[in-house]
Amino acid sequence: DLAKYDAWLDAELDDLEKALEACKKYGILAVIDLHSPPGGRMPNRDLVLIHEAKYLDAFVASWQKIARRFKGHPAVWAYDLVNEPVQNLPPAEGKPDYWQAQILVAKAVRAIDPDTPIVFEVDHWDGAEGFRYIEPAPIPRAIYQVHMYHPGPFTHQGVHGSPTGVVYPGPIGGTLADKEALRRHLSPVREFQLAYNAHIYVGEFSAIRWAPGDSAYQYLRDCIEIFEEYGWDWSYHAFREWDGWSLEHGPDPKDRNRTPTPTDRLQLMLGWFAKNQKP
Repeated sequence: DLAKYDAWLDAELDDLEKALEACKKYGILAVIDLHSPPGGRMPNRDLVLIHEAKYLDAFVASWQKIARRFKGHPAVWAYDLVNEPVQNLPPAEGKPDYWQAQILVAKAVRAIDPDTPIVFEVDHWDGAEGFRYIEPAPIPRAIYQVHMYHPGPFTHQGVHGSPTGVVYPGPIGGTLADKEALRRHLSPVREFQLAYNAHIYVGEFSAIRWAPGDSAYQYLRDCIEIFEEYGWDWSYHAFREWDGWSLEHGPDPKDRNRTPTPTDRLQLMLGWFAKNQKP
């Protein structure tokens, strides 16, 4: 229901404006992410806007509204057009696919806001493999985002009843998972970066807090070292959202309280955050 969607979006943007004022006060930069696009997803997880024109039109209009409202805001680092797109079925003949839809929206945003960077995400949940199938968007100040949850049986162990006790580094699914394996997984992104001098942003990465021993710490450390080696921007998923990803909780999944002393994962992040320069 697009009327309900517009009302929901307006309320969310009111909240966002308050959050951005706090970001401005504390020197934090924010990415505006349209996590729930008009039309939602089909049962096969495709974005509905790929297949129904009225939702694509609403997608464009929503971003025009966002750009008009937040153009020039000092706390806004970038616009992230759509979270984790999926396209399993082709669009109707002559209609834009998921990538072309983002380009269409980006052009509409650029007509309003020529300066704020625009973030594009690739097919199938913004995984690294999707970078094999794209070319750069013809949009000034484009940023290309990837999400890093590989190997999934490690990062998401215990989620939705999946097996636990998966150790990193170590054999996972019959294959050794270590820093070099992470590097190989991310190679499509690195190749895209080097081929096109592209700006890469790791918008999400994480490891479940109850991974055995110091596995989560080791995984996060290896990821960040690769990101930093390649000159990629990154943000951790997530701060005070679901406690499964929390840096402030210990390894016991039944303990919903934050630890009195910093976890090794939190100390790792704070060490890297300390290198940031105030904008």
